[in-house]
Amino acid sequence: MIQASPPNPLKAKLLAMMILRVVLALAFLGLTTWFQIKGYSFAKLNFYPLYGIVITVGLLTIIYALVLHRIANLRLFTYAQVMMDIALVTVIVYITGGTESYLQTLYPLAVIGSSILLSKRGGFIAASVSSIAYGVLIDMDFYGMLPEKYKVFDSPIIPAWEDVFTTVSTNILAFFTVAYLTGHLAERTARVEKELEEKEVDYEKLEVLNRHIVENITSGIMTLDEKLRITSFNREAEAVTGYTLKDVYYRDVNDIFPEMMSNGHDTGGVRLEKKFKKKSGDEICLGFTVSQGQGGDADSIIIFQDLTQLKAMEEQLRRDEKLKALGELSVGIAHEIRNPLASISGSIQVLKGELDLSGDNEHLMEIVLRETERLNALITDYLLFARPAQEKRERIDLSGLINETVKIFMNCKEADSININNQIEDGIYIEGDSRQLGQVFWNLFINAAHAMPDGGSLTITSRFDFITERGSGRPSSFIDIKISDSGQGITSENLNRIFDPFFSTKDQGTGLGLAIVHRIVTSHGGSIGVKSRFGKGTTFRIRLPLEAAGLN
Repeated sequence: MIQASPPNPLKAKLLAMMILRVVLALAFLGLTTWFQIKGYSFAKLNFYPLYGIVITVGLLTIIYALVLHRIANLRLFTYAQVMMDIALVTVIVYITGGTESYLQTLYPLAVIGSSILLSKRGGFIAASVSSIAYGVLIDMDFYGMLPEKYKVFDSPIIPAWEDVFTTVSTNILAFFTVAYLTGHLAERTARVEKELEEKEVDYEKLEVLNRHIVENITSGIMTLDEKLRITSFNREAEAVTGYTLKDVYYRDVNDIFPEMMSNGHDTGGVRLEKKFKKKSGDEICLGFTVSQGQGGDADSIIIFQDLTQLKAMEEQLRRDEKLKALGELSVGIAHEIRNPLASISGSIQVLKGELDLSGDNEHLMEIVLRETERLNALITDYLLFARPAQEKRERIDLSGLINETVKIFMNCKEADSININNQIEDGIYIEGDSRQLGQVFWNLFINAAHAMPDGGSLTITSRFDFITERGSGRPSSFIDIKISDSGQGITSENLNRIFDPFFSTKDQGTGLGLAIVHRIVTSHGGSIGVKSRFGKGTTFRIRLPLEAAGLN
């Protein structure tokens, strides 16, 4: 994009001087015509030389205007105009009486114009030329070297040489005084204008820098006016909320951030947290601070961040701490219970073989044995959850393990009315325990089946992911496995608790299934997450590091 060149200040001043020259000429013409029309005795004289001066000024102004935009050296052009003005003033002084004329006061106008246009030096040059022209004119007129017929006014009285000398000296002194004072004021004005211009440029740079900082800061920033309308919205605010400045500009803040200002307007910088629904419909957690601005369009300044990931990390840390404490307790209790339980189970089996039981007694004996086995299985789950067995890790074909688990699941009665879409890629190899990982996928398949009692679809997909670790610069490879069902979904209240131990929405559940899944995945250096919409289905995402050898 081609930028227009800034206007030349000298050219603007030249235009102003040309306009002023025309105005003075027209005023001079009007005054002369008025005297002639009124019919005063001196108005009956020959005014045509004055009309010639006015016409000359008009023609010169037209010529100046036509060639102004074609002149390369404006300073030289300005000097030419000033010299022409001095010549015209000299002619006016001559035709209005010469030594008796009072229009030598027009010389200072030329000197003032030169000082304004060309600084102090130009003023002194104009004063010097004016002094020479005026002095030569008066000398020639005093000694009768100029014709009298062109004078409009002519006095029969011959002035004394002393009076003429005094007049010339006084006027020349006035010319240089005017040049000095006007040049000094013009230079001072130009210096002040330059300083103001430099400060204005500095302010523009600061404004651009401030805007750049605000736009690239890693927090959302918006400002509100006195009526709580949004007046600014930086780039991070757009990224966090999904709204653009065009979407929110001059809208009430409560339309975009419901109830944000109901409690936060007078917080005085207190940090608050609220749920916020993005333009896309996703719900996030916002942490924000409201500060009082300077009024106007920035009456309130709101700084906010997306705390969703931070909250998830806090929740993960809380869960890990809880699991750690509970795991240590579970290990101790499980070992203390398992030994007496084994003795009870063995004793009951001996009694069952030696006693001849029938009817209700036999039924009661079977209940005792079944519940003993159930209690033993529960203790085994406790131990697996609390401290997954650190069996020898080996290179396993994860895609084959998942495919085998899917086949076993398809033969279960829970999968009779479920459409299974298995899209697992081949050649996924990781370091791990095949028995534990098989239990992970089995538990997730069973949970999906329980969420679809009337049937539905189960989809298993995989995707390779490669990232570069910060600092080391080494690439790392991962496999993302998604298990999605079209079941009942999980409510938002329960979604954050499903990996907690002993939390279950099933009447017969122990609440350890997903807790064990989480424990096994994390023990393999991976992670597991879940997304769900109540009534729309659930998706579990398992992320595991690939074997160092990578892919086949």
